[in-house]
Amino acid sequence: MKTNRMAAVVCSALMAGTAFVALPSVTQAAEDHTDLILNPDFEEGKTVGWDITGDRCVDIATKPGDMQGKGAMHFWKDKDFKFTASQVVEDVPDGTYTVTVMTQGGGGEKAMQLFAECNGQKKTVDIKNTGWNKWQTWTVSGVEVKGGKVTLGVMVDGNAGNWGSFDNFTLTKE
Repeated sequence: MKTNRMAAVVCSALMAGTAFVALPSVTQAAEDHTDLILNPDFEEGKTVGWDITGDRCVDIATKPGDMQGKGAMHFWKDKDFKFTASQVVEDVPDGTYTVTVMTQGGGGEKAMQLFAECNGQKKTVDIKNTGWNKWQTWTVSGVEVKGGKVTLGVMVDGNAGNWGSFDNFTLTKE
């Protein structure tokens, strides 16, 4: 339970002999629904659950630095490329959500985004990698889910030689 400053005021007032009662406010913790994402951390060693469209340039990284656990979605190609990796997540309780992903890579892509889409409304955040094993977390918040489905994923428009990894997607009810 998380309380605000009111609890300290109540305690101080009671200790001073003042007779009033106040209740501290309670902040509800966010609900983690990451378990609804199939293979969010690529620990299965494959891209199971992910729909990858565009150029063939994705595999699973298994070297330390290229991943956070036992695997990560990795991209590289020796010529310009574009791809999208997405997943339709189902049985999501209606509400407002935050989607995150961790990334690392060489940077310099033409464009790279994390996205979440529900009922025709798409929210995105630009991703900028800054080097090998320099992991960052990217967040799309305020995703309104109605009807139990949300599509989440990443889009990369890369130059020849660009490389990087995606790992640990999350879905959290705000």
